[in-house]
Amino acid sequence: MKGFRGFMKALNVLFLTCAMSMPVHAADTAVSVDAYGMVSFVHLDSDHNGYVSRVEARSVTGVEQAFDSADVNHDGLLDQHEYTRVRQAREAKQ
Repeated sequence: MKGFRGFMKALNVLFLTCAMSMPVHAADTAVSVDAYGMVSFVHLDSDHNGYVSRVEARSVTGVEQAFDSADVNHDGLLDQHEYTRVRQAREAKQ
């Protein structure tokens, strides 16, 4: 039984060491929002491809909810102009 406990302790130390050495990603850092709760397009476009995907939009509630209506060309992505429409719609509601 003592061998198993020693093994589990070593495993926990290994796990903690690995977890602490992992890099911090942009999603783990604070991002500022404007008065309407909107994140800038540049911050939301996490893969920097010039579009906001549905997955990226999930990080901001208002964008996720308005994604389909904002996706004017129905390509499953929001370009900067389409994202601006989401922001303008949110501003108009308030």
